[in-house]
Amino acid sequence: MFIAVTGGTGYLGAHTVKALLDAGHAVRLLVTPAEQNAPVLAALRGLGTVETHVGDVREGTDIAALLEGTDAVIHGAGVVGTDERRTRLMWDVNAYATESVLTTAVDLGLDPIVSVSSYAALFPSPTGIITPETPTAPGRSSYAKTKGYADQVARRLQSAGHPVVVTYPSSVVGPAFHTAVGVTESGWAPMVRARIAPSVRGGMAMVDVRDVAAVHARLMRPGRGPHRYIVGGELLGFDEMVDALAVGLGRPIRRVRMTPGAMRALGRVSDAAGRFVPIADGLTYEAALLLTAATPVDDSATVADLGIDWRDPRTAIADAVRAHR
Repeated sequence: MFIAVTGGTGYLGAHTVKALLDAGHAVRLLVTPAEQNAPVLAALRGLGTVETHVGDVREGTDIAALLEGTDAVIHGAGVVGTDERRTRLMWDVNAYATESVLTTAVDLGLDPIVSVSSYAALFPSPTGIITPETPTAPGRSSYAKTKGYADQVARRLQSAGHPVVVTYPSSVVGPAFHTAVGVTESGWAPMVRARIAPSVRGGMAMVDVRDVAAVHARLMRPGRGPHRYIVGGELLGFDEMVDALAVGLGRPIRRVRMTPGAMRALGRVSDAAGRFVPIADGLTYEAALLLTAATPVDDSATVADLGIDWRDPRTAIADAVRAHR
């Protein structure tokens, strides 16, 4: 297949494009002018057929040019994180650009039309577990609100019978492929540098970035209609995650006991400060709430439909730390 991809030069996107090329597909990437000579493009071109269209995902003419003549699309472009100073950009990219990509792809008859969302769009779940049937959440941060907007657009198109497929990755971990590190690794970076981490009751679903990419590659089968897939991996306790960081670092990380309430309070303080200065994503209130809630996910349909076996995210975390070092 000839597949259009947005966000293909990002952390998850690069792995997704690699998986598509490894599966024998050809791709056309939307890249910004600043990305035309990015090292990841040279690495991807060494794996298969890669075209590029230079443009802006916020421009309808660039979206149309990207999609014209392709069979399918994976829309992965997004502003990831909880920096409230980028609220306008999040709405433009995560919400409105997603709406434009999906509707244009429907008009052109592409199949499948894959929208890469996040399980943050479904948190908190009214049932206490995140499933493909979990309704879109209203969201607390700008990031969650914009992902929720895009999710509602995708569901409306699905209800009309269009072949829109939404994936909901959990916290994505693992080494980067010729790109910057992922947002989860950015969040834990201060703990790795200081070799000090909180010890708090809680946890988070985590999934290897290569497994998310494999899911996206296996979705490239036209005629299957609309679907929603949770890409959850495994629920890790916070101490388990820190243990994996220490393995990758090759040195112990000192623990400081903290209550869930104190963690959330620290997140609120960080949110207030984040309106004026950059704050690591792992220090936000939303991240603290998601962590201390330790919400499980049900990705059994993903495993059954696509034949995925999740890698151990502990190994992915350790590998990412080693690679970054």
